[in-house]
Amino acid sequence: MDNRKLKRFSGILVRCKDKFLLCKRSPDNSLPNIWSVPGGGVESGEKPKETAIREFYEETNIDLSDEVNNVNLIEVVNTYKKDGKIKGLMYIYLYDTDVELYPDLDNAKDGDEHSECGYFNLMDLPFDDHKDPLFKIILKLF
Repeated sequence: MDNRKLKRFSGILVRCKDKFLLCKRSPDNSLPNIWSVPGGGVESGEKPKETAIREFYEETNIDLSDEVNNVNLIEVVNTYKKDGKIKGLMYIYLYDTDVELYPDLDNAKDGDEHSECGYFNLMDLPFDDHKDPLFKIILKLF
């Protein structure tokens, strides 16, 4: 399939020491009740890293625009339609910090896209299926 025809998404995984920031998608949003990283669709003319930083801010009210050099691509994963066909690419960026950054969902432009956020270590990750691509990404980071 031609990569130019695939939908592109981008998000940021925050790591603080041995914990990772994950946000649970709101029940009335796309991918309801799924734990993931804040992120969204790459807009026309936008680079995936720009999208990751913009979407992270819009969904968490945490501005990483001054940290652009510390936001690094760690993985690109396929996203799939219900019929199993590839629908897009998800660019996952990593931001390391020594201080836990807590999303302010009440004041974030798109904070309603998530119902809750939290930091999880490897043993407490909220994934039901260890085949989840994000689980595999986090596992590689240990």
